[in-house]
Amino acid sequence: MLTAALVAVAGTFAIGMIIGLVVLMTAEDALLAVAKSAARDVGGSFWAGVLAQLLAVPALVVLLIACAVTIIGILAMPIAALAWALALSGAVTLGVLAVAMVIGRAIAGRGAGVTERSAALRGLTVGLVALSLVWFGAALASRLPLLGAVARLVAVSFSWAVATVGLGAVVKSRIGVSRLSVQFGRFGGSTFGGHATTWGAPNRTGVNETPIPVSWQTPTPVQGVVAVPRPGAERSADG
Repeated sequence: MLTAALVAVAGTFAIGMIIGLVVLMTAEDALLAVAKSAARDVGGSFWAGVLAQLLAVPALVVLLIACAVTIIGILAMPIAALAWALALSGAVTLGVLAVAMVIGRAIAGRGAGVTERSAALRGLTVGLVALSLVWFGAALASRLPLLGAVARLVAVSFSWAVATVGLGAVVKSRIGVSRLSVQFGRFGGSTFGGHATTWGAPNRTGVNETPIPVSWQTPTPVQGVVAVPRPGAERSADG
């Protein structure tokens, strides 16, 4: 039984890595946006995920009732239920991968001299290994009744917390609470796992731009803003 549990954990890790690689290659921007949302506000993402879980079944009921209004809608109810299940499972999967990436970055760092995608892959791999180690520990402790039960409870609770934070981060990033323009590797604001994270704000001023004093600008209806010479400069020129 222990061998089967270890094989199951290893298989889950392998499947997670395959899905993570596919998501990283096809939807990297979405994955990084969710990771940013989770890293900046862990508590807010957690409670948003709890709310999303509580509203998941009522949302399905409302969807089915809306489909039942017409005959065509009744025929489309199985498709609607399947679409709801796929959307929920996809959101949870994306959220877990994003949180795993944040955990991996907190543990291993970004790494020097690597590209953004390589850094994301590094964080994703380390994060999935960290999540798998929790279940490996639970599998190894399964032979001891009391310790095995406690280890399984810890593993289930930790996995649920990760999935909840990830789901909440997906919800927040999709509804526009978080900005989707992400520069991964420039965290800013909060801490995750005891490590400070820094998400840099976008630079709105160019390097070579020189600010112009507002007090010496005069708006005109034709040419916009023109510079007015200083009174002192005029007197010095006359002199």
